[in-house]
Order: sequence, then C-alpha cells, then structure tokens
Amino acid sequence: MNIIPTFSLLLCILVVVVNSDPQVFDVTQFGAKPDDQTDISLALINAWAKACASATPSKVLIPAGKYVVGTVGMEGPCKSEVHVQIDGYLKAQIVGLRRLSWITFSGLKNLVLFGSGTLDGQGPTAAKLPENRKNKVGMPLAVNLRLESITNGLIEGLTSKDSRSFHVHISRSSNITVRGLTVTAPPDSPDTVGIYLRRTHRVNISDVDIATGDHCINLADGSQQVNVRNVTCGPGGRTGVLVGSLGKTPDEEKVMDVAVTNCSFHGTAGGVRIEAVPGTINTAMDITFEDLVMDKVENPISVDQKFCPVQSCEKVEPKVTIKDVSFKNIKGTCASPLAIDISCSSASFCKNLELADIDLKPVGTAAGPTAKTLKSQCTNVKVIKSGLVSPDGC
Repeated sequence: MNIIPTFSLLLCILVVVVNSDPQVFDVTQFGAKPDDQTDISLALINAWAKACASATPSKVLIPAGKYVVGTVGMEGPCKSEVHVQIDGYLKAQIVGLRRLSWITFSGLKNLVLFGSGTLDGQGPTAAKLPENRKNKVGMPLAVNLRLESITNGLIEGLTSKDSRSFHVHISRSSNITVRGLTVTAPPDSPDTVGIYLRRTHRVNISDVDIATGDHCINLADGSQQVNVRNVTCGPGGRTGVLVGSLGKTPDEEKVMDVAVTNCSFHGTAGGVRIEAVPGTINTAMDITFEDLVMDKVENPISVDQKFCPVQSCEKVEPKVTIKDVSFKNIKGTCASPLAIDISCSSASFCKNLELADIDLKPVGTAAGPTAKTLKSQCTNVKVIKSGLVSPDGC
C-alpha cells in the first residue's frame, strides 16, 4: 500500500506559524457580531482578504459566539500561509444560498482549518420552506464545506451539522488530512454524504465520527493513496465507506491505493462497498478493508460491478475493472439475511478479490461459532478465501 503520510508536513506548517507569531485577523474587528442574526459574510471576506494579502503567515479568527453566514468563498493564491480558526457556531442563511456550496476554500497551499466551532447548514429547517425547493432561490443543496485545488491541507476539530447536501467535499487536491471531525445530520436526510473525495491524492482521514443520512465516506473517481482509520459511522445512513460509483463519465480517473482500517459501523444500510455502473472504462484497485466492526449493518460487505440505478443502463456492458481487493478481519452483526454480496459481470472484470477472517452473525445471536441464518453470494467471480469466512457461500 503506497500511502504517503502527510502528518509530518502539516506539523511543520503548524510549527512555522507558531514560531512566526502570525498576525490575527478577528472577524469581529471587521464588523461581525455574534448576535445570531447579523450576516457576517462581508466581515469574513474582508478579514480573509487582509490575511491573504499579508506577506507573513496570518490567521483568520472567528471567536466563540453565534453567527449567521451567507455564501462565502476564500480564494487563493495568497502571499503567505493563512490559517482559519473557527471557534464560533456558524449558521447558514435559511434562504439565499445561491451556489452549490456554502463555505468554500480554493486555490490554496498549506491551508489549516481548525477549531472547536460548528458549521450548521440548517438543512432540515431550510428544506421546509417553499422558496428553498430545487431550482428556486436558495437551492437547498449547498455543501457545508468545499475544498478545491488545495495543496497541503488540514481540517481538524470542527463539527459539520445538518448540511443541505454533502458535509465536506474535497476535489482536485493533494496532501490532505481530516482529523477529529464530527458530522451529524438526521438519518433520513438525503444526499448528506459525510466526507466526499474526488480526484484527490494522498489523504488521511482519522478519528472522525459521522452520523448522517447518506454515505459516511464516499471515495469517487480519482481518489488515490487514501488512508481511512478510526472512523465511527452511524447510527443510520446508507453505506459506511463507498468506493464509487465508477463508470459514469468518460474522463474518470482510477481509484487506487486505499486502506480502510479500524473502523466501526452502526445501524447503517451498508458497511463497505465498491460500486460501478455499466458505462465507461475505469479501474478500482489495491483496496484493503481490514479490522472492521459491523453493528446491526444490513449489508456489511458488498461489491456491485453492474449497479444500475436507471433503466437506461440495463443493456450496457460494464467496463469497470475491480481487482486486488481484500476484506480482512471483519466481525459483527448483520441486520439482513445477505451479509456478503459480490456481483460481477464476468470474471475478467473482477480479479483477486479476497475474503479473510470474516465472522458475521445475525442480530441477536452474537454467540456461537456459525451464522447459520445468514448467507453470502458471489456472482461471476472466484474469491480467494483464508481463515474463517462466515457466512460462507462464495
């Protein structure tokens, strides 16, 4: 597994900033009021502009208090490093978010976004208003936090709450660490993916708690050299960690060198899943799921190489290759009869898939050597097995 650690690099960034005593741009000095009603968007943008223009390392500070924020974008390049400390409780405007992102950082190097604060997208409240329906003013599909074209980034300690769409969306970036993040949304909130990666390389996600209505972590095309560890997913939501969907567009990039370890999934519809639709050529390879705990998960292990969400793809030949994938030391309980489901269009598209030390039992029967009422199914693939594999139907 070719995972390149970024912690040392980010630690160096923090040390440099501490030693250089960065200039602090407090948004309250630019007119922001922590009164839970005054929009601080302009104050935040002005504080960012000053920090970005500074020739020495600087910090934008949002101190404790409740603030209302509209759509804001912090863009680079900047003259020096800019860190952003959020200790306040930020609430998105109920109406008026005209873009698909609420808070965006783009075109930056050495971004550190940290603090004890909360980003509250107010999704459930906004969705009830008729003026916030799709294609109306407001568009209740704004991502809480978007990072685009970031080189060397750290997100640490923050809480994302009730996003109207994805909580954290990271694309076209490299050397990213997400650590100590908390994500929360109602279990029935649609499209509220916790952390979404696309075309992003060298990523470490650790010590994260996610309870949302959609996938906890979604690794889309171009997610490479990704290490996910110590993540708690649930209760509720769809898949814990989804690789895919792949095969949707002709310009997709491979998903490769992914490790998901020491994670737990609680009451989710799925545990770990690789998903491809019949369409364009792509590859998912060198992926390891290891040391995982499933707690009342409906489908703990799933590979679907011919996923077809619409009728138009039923007669299209799948062209996504899935190879060199390992599921190791996965234990716990399953809330449906189907514990393991590996479905391929043909053996040539699924290669070197491994099941090792799998021990899944039906809910309510954690004791005992065998999960007698569960089943596994594998289609058009020869799975490599080692150690206990229970239930064993592949």
